[in-house]
Amino acid sequence: MLAIQKLMFLPVVVLFINLFISGLVINLIQLLLWVCVRPGSRWLYQKVNYYLLYILWTQIVFIGEWWSSSTCAILTDDETWSKMGKEHAIVIMNHSFEVDWLMGWLVCEQSRLLASSKVFIKKSIKWIPIIGWAWQFGEAVFLERNWEKDKLIMGKQVKNLGEYADPVWLLLFAEGTRFTPAKHAASVEFAHKSGLQPLQHLLLPRTKGFLLTVQNLRGRFPAIYCATLAFNCKEGSTPTLKNMLLGRRVIGEMLLERIPLETIPENPDEASKWLYNNYRHKDHMLDVYKREGSFPSSDLIGEHHHFRGPIRSHYRPRRLWSVIIMLTTSYFTLPPVLYALYALFCSGLINVLIAVSLVLAVMYALYKLVALTRVSKGSSYGRSDAVKKTY
Repeated sequence: MLAIQKLMFLPVVVLFINLFISGLVINLIQLLLWVCVRPGSRWLYQKVNYYLLYILWTQIVFIGEWWSSSTCAILTDDETWSKMGKEHAIVIMNHSFEVDWLMGWLVCEQSRLLASSKVFIKKSIKWIPIIGWAWQFGEAVFLERNWEKDKLIMGKQVKNLGEYADPVWLLLFAEGTRFTPAKHAASVEFAHKSGLQPLQHLLLPRTKGFLLTVQNLRGRFPAIYCATLAFNCKEGSTPTLKNMLLGRRVIGEMLLERIPLETIPENPDEASKWLYNNYRHKDHMLDVYKREGSFPSSDLIGEHHHFRGPIRSHYRPRRLWSVIIMLTTSYFTLPPVLYALYALFCSGLINVLIAVSLVLAVMYALYKLVALTRVSKGSSYGRSDAVKKTY
C-alpha cells in the first residue's frame, strides 16, 4: 500500500514542478505589471492580473476537480444561485478541516470568480514564492495577528475591494483559525466566562475583524453569503489534502444563505451578537448534518433565515479550462526540466547526486505546501495563557 501511495505522488510531483516554474513566470509578469501598469491604470492592472491569477489558481483547483474528482454541491435557493458570481459578497465560512479553503475555491470556480476571490492571510505567507507573491500582487489582505497593527491595514485594503469593477468575493473564516480539540476547549472556556452558549462543532467567531470589514464594505458590497461547509465521509474520503493528492475523492456540501449586508446591525455590540448567532446557527446545521447525513430543508431550518424558496442542490459541471491550462503550461515547462534531469543522470555520479537532490527538494517543497494547510503549531489559540486575548 505504501508503495502504491508513493507511485500516486509521482504525477503530483510533476504537476508541482509545472506549478513552480509557471508560477515564477507569472510572478515575474505580475511584478512588471505592478511597476509599469498599475500606477497608470489600476483597472487595466486588475483585468490582466485576473487572467494571470486564474492560470495559477486553476492548477491548484485541478488537483481537487480532476486529479481527485472531488466535488462541492451548493445547497441554496434558486434566486441566490442565480446571483452567485454576479455581485460583490463577503463569504463567511466555517473552518473545520484543512481543505476548507480548497473547497471554497471549487465553489468560486463554479461561480466563475476563482481569480476574483480575496482572503485574509498571515503576513508570513506574503514572502513565500509563487503562492505568497501571487496573493500579494492579487491584493489579498495580509495580517500580523496584532490588532493594533491589523486594524489599520484592514481598514485601507478592505475598502479598496469595494472599488473593483468586476465582482469580488472576500472569503472570511471568522473563527480565525482551524478547529482542533485544544482550540475548541479554549473556545468553550471563553464562552462560559463570557456568558455565551458554547458551540459544539465550531469555535466562537472573532468579532473585531468582521466588524471592521462590514464597516468598510457597507454600501459597497450588497450581500453576505453565509456558507456552512460539511463533508460526506461515508461516500467520500476524509477531507485532507493528502487524500486529494493521492487521488481520493472528497465530497463537500455547502449550505449557502444570501443575507443582505444592509440587514447587519450598525451598532458594534448588536453586530457582534448577530455574528455569534450566525455561528450558533451554523453549529446547529452541522449538528443536524452529522446526525442525519444531510442539511435540513428550508421549511425545517426555522425562523429568521433569508432563503427565498425551497433549498435545492446546485452544481455546475467542472470546466475543461483547468485541463487545458495544465496541458499548455506543461508543454512549455516539463520538457526542458525532464531533459535536464535525464542529462544529469547520464553524466557521472556527482551529477546524479545533483539530480537526486533536485528531486528531493521538489518533494520537500511539496511537503511544505501540504504543511501550510495544517494547523499552525505556532498559533496561540488553545493555550491556557492566551484564552483571555483570543477574541
